[in-house]
Amino acid sequence: MHDPTHLKLGSLTLDVPFFQASLSGYSDYTMRLFARRFGCPFALADVMLAKSMAEPRVLRKACFRPGIDEHPVGAQIMGETPSVMAKAARDLVAVGYDVIDLNFACPVPKVLRRGRGGALLAHPNTVIDIVKAVRESVACPLLIKLRIGTDHQPVSQDNFWEIVTRSIEEGIDALVIHGRTVLQRYRGKADWDALARVKARFPSATIIGSGDIFDPLATVELMKRTGLDGFVVARGAIGNPWIFRDLRCVWENRPVPPPPDLAEQREIMLEHFHRVLNGYPEKRAIGYFRKFVVRYARLHPNRKQVTITLMKAETRAAVEAGIDGLYGGNEAR
Repeated sequence: MHDPTHLKLGSLTLDVPFFQASLSGYSDYTMRLFARRFGCPFALADVMLAKSMAEPRVLRKACFRPGIDEHPVGAQIMGETPSVMAKAARDLVAVGYDVIDLNFACPVPKVLRRGRGGALLAHPNTVIDIVKAVRESVACPLLIKLRIGTDHQPVSQDNFWEIVTRSIEEGIDALVIHGRTVLQRYRGKADWDALARVKARFPSATIIGSGDIFDPLATVELMKRTGLDGFVVARGAIGNPWIFRDLRCVWENRPVPPPPDLAEQREIMLEHFHRVLNGYPEKRAIGYFRKFVVRYARLHPNRKQVTITLMKAETRAAVEAGIDGLYGGNEAR
């Protein structure tokens, strides 16, 4: 009998029914580290282009390899050629990834123009050829990420159901489905009723929902209403690793603690910034960190001032001084 507080991904069982999604441009080692620290049992790395990962010289770079302290960890790959996807998956498992996730969901226009990501939802045969090739190349848990169609037209819905049906027949371990179409991108609300219909049609398959997970307290009722096996946290985790602490409390039936105070926010932001500095030259690190700043700022009572001050900072010292000044650094020491 299925335990609603656990999530089974093939041979991997998580002790809570959620994990961190792959987030293009965000889910690097530091974000995954924070997610794990605050209670996330499993995280997916940033999406990787299969043809790049199939090149040994690229895969030798530390940024593409999992940390020794972050298992289990998954690799999400994107591409359009079955043999290349299979080789990339095999090579990523060889360097230490525990799970492979195939991206058939990305709605970014430049990705769609190249026939990758969400564009493949219009080509069920190619999707299934990729699933077969990768399934034959790796023994680890294999997931696919998709959306509820290219759009809402009947042909798109037919393609969606064909992909779902045939991927389950091919032995996929879980389907992670975002409740929007490719055309919608992130507009409107995710349609979790559509996801519930997938689970109702395939009750034995592991169906995981994605889209608009921002409120930990609402997730229990969402899972009860839809009957899904679990959910992923995506944008809700950017600049807010505390969401995993709160989710774990909810699912372990413990009181949810108050939001992090400014001292704790400051500590995490500075650690995050310093870890980014370890991987990039100062100017590039500051530019990279800014996209996290706008998310961290949402937890501050003066969000606008945080954003203005830190987005204008152009040196390490200015970023650190801005964080200290806005988050009570002197008092926190």
